Amino acid sequence: MDSKHSYRREFLAKGLWATAGLLALGPLKAAFAENYPASKAEPDLLARVNRAKDPENLQGVEVGHVPQIKSPRTVKAGEPFEVEVMVGQKLHEMIPVHYIDWIDLYAGELFLTKIILTPHLTQPVFKTMVVLKTSAVLRAVEHCNIHGLWEGSKQVEVV
Repeated sequence: MDSKHSYRREFLAKGLWATAGLLALGPLKAAFAENYPASKAEPDLLARVNRAKDPENLQGVEVGHVPQIKSPRTVKAGEPFEVEVMVGQKLHEMIPVHYIDWIDLYAGELFLTKIILTPHLTQPVFKTMVVLKTSAVLRAVEHCNIHGLWEGSKQVEVV
């Protein structure tokens, strides 16, 4: 058999395997949607950065997703202070099918740091030291693999 026919046979075989793989995704997608209806019931969660409607009274999916920032309310200019970020009032689960990928921390629009997380092996909590020269809103943005982007914030005054 010449190489032209061999190449054609290999191409067709790979195409059949690829088609079979794509067909198998349909039932998997349906099973995922059935087991995690929040993503189907609230598709707008995935189209925006989500924030608590009332940060003092979290409701529903907000309880496990809005980042909580712990830091002093006032700090001295140029002096380091500790900031702790925790995802959710009730700590977000970290299982293979539902987890937090990463958390970013900003001072206003200025990026400060990022933590990348691994299901089962890490928890969506971290501490870091920050130095501010002027007052700023600390913003934590996190990504849930099912419920999308969430943001929490806290004003810090520099004296």
